[in-house]
Amino acid sequence: MVFDLLLVYLHCRGMADVTQAPRRLDGTKTKLADTLGPSGLSKGQVTWMSVAAGVSVANVYYLQPLLRPLAASFGVSDALAGLLPMITMVGYAAGLLLVVPALERTGLHRLMRWLNAGRLFALALAASATDYALFVVASVLLGATSVLAQILMPAAASLAPREAVGRTTARITAGLFGGIVGARVIAGALDGLLGWRSVYVLSALMTLLVHVALRGLPEPPVRHGLGYRALLASLLPLLRGQRGLRRAALTAAAGFAGFNVFWTAVTLYVTGPAHRWSTTSAGLLGLVGVVGTATVLAIGRFLDGRMRRRLAVAAAGTMALGLLIAGVWGLSAGALIGGALLLDSGARVSNVANQTHALTQHPEARARLNTLYMTAYFAAGSLGSAAGALLFAHGGWTVTALVAAALAALGAALAART
Repeated sequence: MVFDLLLVYLHCRGMADVTQAPRRLDGTKTKLADTLGPSGLSKGQVTWMSVAAGVSVANVYYLQPLLRPLAASFGVSDALAGLLPMITMVGYAAGLLLVVPALERTGLHRLMRWLNAGRLFALALAASATDYALFVVASVLLGATSVLAQILMPAAASLAPREAVGRTTARITAGLFGGIVGARVIAGALDGLLGWRSVYVLSALMTLLVHVALRGLPEPPVRHGLGYRALLASLLPLLRGQRGLRRAALTAAAGFAGFNVFWTAVTLYVTGPAHRWSTTSAGLLGLVGVVGTATVLAIGRFLDGRMRRRLAVAAAGTMALGLLIAGVWGLSAGALIGGALLLDSGARVSNVANQTHALTQHPEARARLNTLYMTAYFAAGSLGSAAGALLFAHGGWTVTALVAAALAALGAALAART
């Protein structure tokens, strides 16, 4: 995670520009000297939002290199342990659907306090769990309270001028993907040194750190006075009325399902008889995502123009190619690493291109747009995680990777039709 967050920090320091000053809640403007980021936020605030996004989403991905240690600790099969990433993502999808829309009524800071308090409780429960059932409960709660990135995304987009929404989204998304990469590496390393419980203790400490760091963020304006039930009731009509949102969500969801098929199964594959890697080595495989994070930062300026569709098609195609390489030549460590690199890079660009497109469809409802987009995205991801464990258990590595490649290819086909 350190490498990815350093990339985010350097990018925000070197490429942030001065734009119009944001209005405070009392209607006055801040000084231009304090508005150095593309969204009217200071460079430090943009960086901390990116870091917070990564720290939050990492909780969904710590499990991937820990599946065998968790199976041994709770006395369950690898297949049953392999369902834990799906269970956590189900909780995440529930948080997206039930919590994120409240941003448009409750406000950023109040919602952050609720989420961080809930996540600290879930982390304590996970770290102290003594049986599989209790860990399942902790995983659901942890997933549901780890949606902070999906609140920061529409909040920052609301503060950004329309022509800078893509760049703003790319920078926070880079932090989010840094968290995904860091989760695998940190979890694998800490399990080897201190055991898997230490992963959740460290996550609690990082949660407290980012909570303090984000206290100075400006509060985005509340768009309307709809009640919570009315906000939830408006989701389905909003989905029906936004064709661009539906296509973006389906495109990204297909690719993310394939992404999670791979990352759930590859841990079981490389730590099994074919490769016999340690848990730490399996976690280090996630370092390929450093390149993907750098790619997102590099293409951010193209996301506010007509390149979004081409980027989405190319990204999904890159994912499919990486999965084919890893599946056909999976006995080669080089092929696995190369395939994972292409997969991660493609997944990062695919998500940010499609999410940017979704968030520009109806600016007054960005939190709900993000809810619909990310609910579809992570629901597909949870199914992909479950499918990865089951496919690997019953069909082996090559079949698993080829199914994942077919899902990524479906995403490319959908993107081409958008």
